Amino acid sequence: MLKKNSLAGRIIIGTGLSLIVAGAVLFGSRLLLLFLVCAWIALATFEFLNLLRRAEINLNPWLVIPLNLLILLSAHLNLLPGFLIAPVAVIFIAALARQPALPRIPVYGLFTIIYLGFLPSHLILMRQLSHTRQFSPFLVLFPLVLTWVSDTAAYALGKILGRHKLAPHLSPNKTLEGFIAGLCSAGILTALWLPVLHPFTAEPRWWLAFVGIGLSALGQAGDLFESLFKRAVNLKDSSETLGAHGGFLDRIDSLLFTIPAFYYLTILMAR
Repeated sequence: MLKKNSLAGRIIIGTGLSLIVAGAVLFGSRLLLLFLVCAWIALATFEFLNLLRRAEINLNPWLVIPLNLLILLSAHLNLLPGFLIAPVAVIFIAALARQPALPRIPVYGLFTIIYLGFLPSHLILMRQLSHTRQFSPFLVLFPLVLTWVSDTAAYALGKILGRHKLAPHLSPNKTLEGFIAGLCSAGILTALWLPVLHPFTAEPRWWLAFVGIGLSALGQAGDLFESLFKRAVNLKDSSETLGAHGGFLDRIDSLLFTIPAFYYLTILMAR
C-alpha cells in the first residue's frame, strides 16, 4: 500500500487525474469540460466550507455551492464578468435575512464565490477563447501542465535536496530549493511549449521562460494561500478523498492563480 505522502503515491494519483483532465481538454466537448469542472468545484467548495466551519464560520452549502456552479455556467454562456453581480447580490441579501446578523458571513461568502467560483471559471473562459479565436486546445492545456510540472518538481526536488524552509509557519514541508526547482521547470517548459502556439509564436524564448517562472510563482503562492486556511484549523489537507493528494481543493489551489493569469495574458497577446 502506498503511504499517504509518498512520492510514488502522488505521482500515480496525479498522473491519473492529469490524464482525465487532459483528455477532456483535448478531445472532449465543451460541455464535458464544463461538467468536469463543475463536479470538481462543487467538491472543492464543500471541502472549503468544512474548513471554515472548523473556524466557526458557517456558510450555507446549499446556497454557496449552487452559486459557484451558476458562475461556471455563466462563463460557458459568455455572461461573465457582468453576471457576477447576481451571485454577489444573493450573498448579501441572504446575509441580511440571517438571524443573528453576522458581518463575517457575507464577507466570507463573497470570498468563497470569487475564490471557488469566479477564479476556476477562467478555465471555461480559456476554452471559449481558444474556440472563438481558433487557437490550439494545447493552449488551454498549457497552464494545467505547467502547474502540474512545477508542483511535482517543487515537491520531488524539495524532498530530495531541500534544506531551507520556505514558509514553515504555513507549510513546513515546502523548501526554498523546491520553490526554485518549480520555477526552473516551469521556465523550461514554457520556453519549449508556447513558441509553437498562437498567439505566442512571435515571442522570444527567453521572455516566455520568464512568463513560465512568473506563472509558477503565482501557482506556488496559491498553494501557500490555501495553507493559510488549513493551518488556521490545524489540518494538513482539505480532505483525504484523493489519498496521497489530499482533497479536491488541494489539487486546484495552484491552478486558481495560474489559469486566470494565463487567460488574461493570452487576451493581451492576442490583440
